[in-house]
Amino acid sequence: MEKEIKLSFFKRLKMSIFDFDKYHMIAGEGLGRAMMYLVKIILIFSLIMSLCVGVKVSQIINEATNYIKQQVPNFQYADNTFSVDSESDVIIENHKYMDFKIILTNSENYDEETIKEFDGLVIVMAKNKMFFKQENGTSIITQTYQEVSEMYGINELNKETFIGYFNGENGYTIYANIFAVIFISVFITYFMTAILDTIALSLLGYIVSRIIRIPLKYASVYSMSTSAITLPIIINLLYMIINLFTGFVIPYFQIMYTLVSYVYLVSALLIMKSEIIKKKIKIQFEIMNKQQNDENEIKKEQPKEDNKDKNSEEEANNQKKELKDKVDGKINNKKDDPEPQVNIQEK
Repeated sequence: MEKEIKLSFFKRLKMSIFDFDKYHMIAGEGLGRAMMYLVKIILIFSLIMSLCVGVKVSQIINEATNYIKQQVPNFQYADNTFSVDSESDVIIENHKYMDFKIILTNSENYDEETIKEFDGLVIVMAKNKMFFKQENGTSIITQTYQEVSEMYGINELNKETFIGYFNGENGYTIYANIFAVIFISVFITYFMTAILDTIALSLLGYIVSRIIRIPLKYASVYSMSTSAITLPIIINLLYMIINLFTGFVIPYFQIMYTLVSYVYLVSALLIMKSEIIKKKIKIQFEIMNKQQNDENEIKKEQPKEDNKDKNSEEEANNQKKELKDKVDGKINNKKDDPEPQVNIQEK
């Protein structure tokens, strides 16, 4: 059970989901291979999730550029000054994807209390400076256009150049950068989450293994835990994709996510315990059968030994009888021999 073995990634993936009775093989893979399996599965998760988020972001950007193209009047930024072709303030507001409000105004200032009243993200582009407030924040950051120009290198901007910035080669560069940022953040976030989940799961599994008396090291239980969260990771990925594109929400999904992994690990441990019991019973039956066969062999050989003893006893009796007959014969011969008497008379 503790012997280290090697499984291919896809074989272990299939085994982790469908084959509870083969988790003893996973337990024998070793901690290093278990960590590599976890890294690979989180990499795949992050890649798929980043692609889906990238597609969604591209849809949002296309919607935003179309809205600006059709609904927002011309605006321009040059010489550290911003202006918009509208007598009133232009407000771009959205609550579908996230709460944000963008305000374009020709005024030199804007009422900060009005900015604070909005709970979402607020960006105000006034004549000489910008106001910025984070979502659910209260502090307002103010920057002049000169500071923005020095920080981001943007000296001129208008409606056409803004829309064109998200099309063509610039658009591909933006999407590639967005994908890279999303991929790195998703991988780091979910890898750390997976580490914490597997540690908690393996601790529970180790306690259960002690209770049901399965001789497993903690490293073996942790290796099994990395496989036990495979299906929950896949379920979580599907749920996040559906939620991303449809907004569908499952209450208490995190509880279900955790429960599935616990059921997988405990079930695998109970199956291992059952297999150990079956092997012990099988060994006991084999020992009993061997003992019974040995007893039968002894019983079969015992009559032969008895016959041998009888034959040897008869042979011994016959030998004694023959010896006695010889002795008796010699004695009789001495009695019948007249030679000694003749000799005596002659003397």
